[in-house]
Amino acid sequence: MTTHLDGPGVRRARLHAQLLGGTGQGRDVPGVVSAVVGVQAQDLAAAALCIRARAPDTRVADVVAALGPARSVVLTWSLRGTRHLHHAADLRWLVGLLGPVFSRPGRRARQLGIAGEAGDRAVAAVRDALSSGGPLTRPEIKERLASVGVDTSGQAPVHVLQRAALEGILCVLPDPHGEERYVLLDEWVPPSEPVEPERALPVLADRFLSAHGPATPADFRAWSGLPSALARTAWEGLAGRLLEVDGPAGPAWVLARRREAVLAAAEDPGPLRLTGGFDSLLLGYADRSLLLSPGQAGRVNAGGGLLKPVVLDDGQVVGTWRYVRERPRDRIRVTSFGPLDRAAPGLDREAEGIGRFLGTDPVLDLEGAG
Repeated sequence: MTTHLDGPGVRRARLHAQLLGGTGQGRDVPGVVSAVVGVQAQDLAAAALCIRARAPDTRVADVVAALGPARSVVLTWSLRGTRHLHHAADLRWLVGLLGPVFSRPGRRARQLGIAGEAGDRAVAAVRDALSSGGPLTRPEIKERLASVGVDTSGQAPVHVLQRAALEGILCVLPDPHGEERYVLLDEWVPPSEPVEPERALPVLADRFLSAHGPATPADFRAWSGLPSALARTAWEGLAGRLLEVDGPAGPAWVLARRREAVLAAAEDPGPLRLTGGFDSLLLGYADRSLLLSPGQAGRVNAGGGLLKPVVLDDGQVVGTWRYVRERPRDRIRVTSFGPLDRAAPGLDREAEGIGRFLGTDPVLDLEGAG
């Protein structure tokens, strides 16, 4: 059976799957991170704002607490080999599945002198150092790496840390007021039973479609970073559980069990939202044209993989924004791609929500179409 959705319907279904429709009241930080299967977080401030857009009752202190005392959310390297926030319950099976894919030393590791035995020694040195004296800061890690012959003047240390994280050795302890530290994963998150890749692959595809459907196998491959063969195996593991959706960009799929929720979402216009940079909504699709006009894509993707914070209106990107710290008051500067009235429903509400989240009182500037 095939379900037909127009462009707005597909956008709205995706918006609701990403928790960006409705009020979002009552959601907490771990719940959001789990529902979207991780929040990209090489920029932790951007990740926090992505969470806020989905859980407007939260505050930045809630994100800090989830990463710290509660240990319910963990920062590590995972999807696409990049840094993400993950729910602690998801961490081990995700690292077990994705680690072997992204931890293998490649050309860059050879250039940095951390491939082969040299890389093995470097990872072992990090593990031993954390076992005897962790948590450790980046400078302290560099000292240990230098002692085993690693050139610490460039990017080698972060590549070693990334590999160690993907091998399940460590995770990151961010500090909003200082320098991040690294700790043994087993000391921070209790061990759990491993999940075989054959079982984990379809689970990952299922979780992806729950958070991004309607979507395609190409979308799943782009989002996960998995090689084509593994991505295909994961998708095939959902046989009998998928419903085809015929949309303006061609066929896509949702989980059959979510059919009624998808159809209801497709009829429910989404609110205006200000999301953080590298938002999960945009990172979930190989083809973003239904969400972001190709003519405006260069204004969101500034190069080097950077995705700016965006303004969403009914699931479509209509502008970008930035938070500027100034005296006497901080500012939220919105740059629209077309006519966007200052009194547009939700614009002031979102600016006020960001202020509550950060504990500030920013002024909203609408810079207008350009």
